[in-house]
Amino acid sequence: MSDSFDHGDPPPDDELPEPLHGHVRHSNLSARVTPDVAEGVFSNGAIVLNGPYECVLDFVIRLAEIQRVVARVVLPAPVGQQFAQALQENIHLYESRFGPVEGQSPRPRGSEPPAGEVSPGEPGAPAGAGAISPLAGGGSSEGAREGQDPPPSIDVIYDELKLPDELLCGRYSNAVLIRHSSTEFCFDFISNVYPRSAVAARIFMAAGQVQPLLRSLRQALSDPPGNDPPPPMDPSSN
Repeated sequence: MSDSFDHGDPPPDDELPEPLHGHVRHSNLSARVTPDVAEGVFSNGAIVLNGPYECVLDFVIRLAEIQRVVARVVLPAPVGQQFAQALQENIHLYESRFGPVEGQSPRPRGSEPPAGEVSPGEPGAPAGAGAISPLAGGGSSEGAREGQDPPPSIDVIYDELKLPDELLCGRYSNAVLIRHSSTEFCFDFISNVYPRSAVAARIFMAAGQVQPLLRSLRQALSDPPGNDPPPPMDPSSN
């Protein structure tokens, strides 16, 4: 039997090329900012979707007739926790320099939200100037407090929001740089991947929006999906 083979046939196993592998040194001291990201986008709310392996942040703009997602960022679950901690530390730095962060305009005690509006900070609440936080898995929301209308479901919220096709997959990020002035916070979501780190998304929010964002992050991340015990088996099914 001849050992020769045609060029169209695969080579013998002992002649297959070895896969390349090795270690690289990657410095994340700086990150490239591409022209399409440099100007950033403004957001006055965020939807936090918490999965078993990732945390998805949908930054939205809700102003008059404009209701749309302006940026979608996908964070690994540990980075989502780190982001919440870093945001808390930055709020402390802000308050030590500029005073308390101004939040939502207070509503008189005992008054109910106008029709079509729910209180900011509630799970799934589409607060016009606040953050929205549908909870883990299917984005389900808890029941409303006594005397209040139940918050809308995640499906209702996204039916009202415009989510462009180009944002469906989102931008991956495994690091966040937070900066602030006296009136705004800037979030640079960075993708630290060899050979060069790059800013995946740049988000601007008014200083008054960061406390609702932090509450939403903590609320969504405090109950990771997949930790609920399985439902009991029905004996009649056997």
